[in-house]
Amino acid sequence: MTTKPFFCALILLLISTLSHAQTLTLYAEDLPPYHFKNAQGEVSGALVDIARSALSHAQLEGQFEIVPMARAYKELQTQPNTLMLSLLKTPQRSKQFVWIAQTYFADAYLVSHVDSPITLDTLQQAKQFRVSTIRGYSSEHFLRKQGFSEEENLVLVSHYHQLWQLLYKKRIDLVLTNTLTLEKEVLSTGLDPTLVAKKLHLTDFPSQLWLVANPQLDATTAQKLKASVHHLKQSGVYQQILARWKLSAPQSDK
Repeated sequence: MTTKPFFCALILLLISTLSHAQTLTLYAEDLPPYHFKNAQGEVSGALVDIARSALSHAQLEGQFEIVPMARAYKELQTQPNTLMLSLLKTPQRSKQFVWIAQTYFADAYLVSHVDSPITLDTLQQAKQFRVSTIRGYSSEHFLRKQGFSEEENLVLVSHYHQLWQLLYKKRIDLVLTNTLTLEKEVLSTGLDPTLVAKKLHLTDFPSQLWLVANPQLDATTAQKLKASVHHLKQSGVYQQILARWKLSAPQSDK
């Protein structure tokens, strides 16, 4: 008479355990040297190495996917066991996700072709020009909030290759970009990075890049990851990984 309830309880326990043990999926866009597919088709990069080390220390299983930014963000929003390797922490996003740890930073600039005579003191002055960024990025939402629109002065593209090709062909005037990846992006597009000029540093644009999770991620898993990244930073492993990729550590790490 007591075996049926016992087995039902056991099955529920097994289902719960398997649910918590599910493999995590960590998404990122193609953005070398932080996360990208190498020549062998393998997911690689500085933030990939940091995440792998954190997973190993936390004794968690994870798989990595390189996809367009818009898809990565959608997966983060809709799939419980999903994370993104690097997402800018903005006020609008702060309550939408579980913010595991800051992993890097990304200063934003408006840049032009070196031949452009444009000079800027404020972002508002840029409204008279064609300003471009990648669709789905926080930079798109930032520019829209500042009054830019596709009908007037905002040009959105799906990949950074398109971004730089348009700038070099003089079809757009300015690009809102993270200059930490600028040189590698331009080189991978087959263009000369010395032909890009900084025009305006956007100091009020969010700069912290975080490892972030879907809000339904198991709380124990999230805490394990937080503790693991903290351990990597305290032990010096985090800094060693960045050094291997010739990257400097963030000056402010929260």
